[in-house]
Amino acid sequence: MNRPPADTETSGTTADQVVAVAMESFARHGFEDTRLEAIAQESGMSKRMIHYHFGDKRNLYVQALLRAVTLIRPDSSDMEVPSTVPVDGIRKVVEVICRRMFAEPAAARLILLENLFGHADVTAASPLADQSAVLLALDRLLMLGQDAGAFRPGISALDIYTIISSLCAFRTSNRDTYLNLYDVDLADGTNTAGLERLAVDTVLSFLTSNMSGAGTMSYLSVGTREFSDEHDPGSSSIYGETDTL
Repeated sequence: MNRPPADTETSGTTADQVVAVAMESFARHGFEDTRLEAIAQESGMSKRMIHYHFGDKRNLYVQALLRAVTLIRPDSSDMEVPSTVPVDGIRKVVEVICRRMFAEPAAARLILLENLFGHADVTAASPLADQSAVLLALDRLLMLGQDAGAFRPGISALDIYTIISSLCAFRTSNRDTYLNLYDVDLADGTNTAGLERLAVDTVLSFLTSNMSGAGTMSYLSVGTREFSDEHDPGSSSIYGETDTL
C-alpha cells in the first residue's frame, strides 16, 4: 500500500481546497500559463503533496473543471416551485439558474475556456455532472404549461436551458468588449439584474408566442454517442504520460 509523503500530517490544506484554488487559477490564467508552484503557494499544500493527490497538472485541471460544473448547477431544493402556475414556475427556475451562474464567475469562465481550447478533451468523455435535476424541473413545468395550453409544443427542457445558459455565459464571454464598445459593464449589479430579467422574459416570450412549431419535440437533436473509458474524466488514463507538475 502506498503511503503518503511525510508532510501529509502537517499540512492543514485539503485536496478540495487545492481544487478550489486551482479552479480560480485555471480560470484566470488558462491551462498553459497556470503553474502548480503558484497553486501550492496559494493553497498551502506542497507541490509534492499536490502530485500525490492529483498525479499531474492535467488531472488537477479536470478536477477543477468538475468543480466548476458542479458550482453552476442549482440544487434540486432551490428549484422547487410552490405555485401550480406554469409561468410562475418557469420564472423562478430561470432566476435560480441565472443567479447560480452569476454567483460563480470563475466557474463560468473555466467552462468557457474548456469549450474554446479543450484541454480536458471532454467531447468523448462521460458526463462531467448529472444535469437531470435541472432538466427534470424544466420538463415538468413545460408539460404542465403545454397541457394547460399556456406554452406552445415542440420545445424541450434542453432548448430552454440552452437559452438561459447562453445569456448567462454572455456576461462572462463579452464583458470586456461590451465595456469597451458600449460602456456597459455586464457584471455590475444593475446589468446583472437586467440580464436575469432578459433571460426570464426571453424564455417566457418564447414559450408563449404563437409561432408555429416545426413538428418536432425539440429544436435540438440529442446524439447517441458511446462513452469511452479511455476518455473518462474520472479516470487517470486520459492524462498524458508527459504531463508534469
